[in-house]
Amino acid sequence: MNKKIIIVGIVILLLVALVGGAIIVISQNKTEENENNALTNTNNTENNQMKNQVINETEENNVKNENLAINVPTTSQENEQNTNVSNSKKSLVIYYSRSGNTKQIADYIGEKTGADVIRLETVKAYPSDYDEMLDYAQEEQRNGEKPELKNKNINIEDYDTIFLGYPIWWGDIATPVYTFLDEYNLSGKKIAPFVTSGSSGLSGTPSDIKREEPNAEILDAMSITSSTLNNYKSLTDNWLSKLGF
Repeated sequence: MNKKIIIVGIVILLLVALVGGAIIVISQNKTEENENNALTNTNNTENNQMKNQVINETEENNVKNENLAINVPTTSQENEQNTNVSNSKKSLVIYYSRSGNTKQIADYIGEKTGADVIRLETVKAYPSDYDEMLDYAQEEQRNGEKPELKNKNINIEDYDTIFLGYPIWWGDIATPVYTFLDEYNLSGKKIAPFVTSGSSGLSGTPSDIKREEPNAEILDAMSITSSTLNNYKSLTDNWLSKLGF
């Protein structure tokens, strides 16, 4: 009887051990399965995040590229803009010169600014002798005469800035320039006088221009005398810079 009880007990113990082992194995498998599922979910989440990041970066790049395409002007647009700026600031150098001193300054201004250059010429030539020319010019001034110009129909409306050059004769503007001021309306224009003389300087001539053209804006004038003529380029550069050219 005791042997039977012992055998039954042993069998029960074995069954318990088997069942317990099976439970442990099943539990471990479930734990590993859960861990694998969690790892899979983590990987899927990371993959989805990476995909979303790539998509977002791609969309950002597309937006940036679209913005660049909108903001970057084409060559034709740039040319059109440059043309508009150029046209809005068109300038003219107009001058009278007998000896050539005023001419070389006028040509230099045209070269530096890109302005058109026109030389005023009289129908009747002045005497070639300097003293005779001065006497002739003085007689013109006394009589209020203005010599006739060869230059006709200058399209002055095409310009908004006029560089006006002339020599000083008997303390006044050379009379051919008075003819120009009399024949053309410079209202609304900017006039930048440049003057050559022996030693007279401006001789108050910017005020005379203002009297002739009351509705024009007279800019700062430049004077080149015989003592500074050799330095006319540097003086002209400084003057143009102050005027914004």
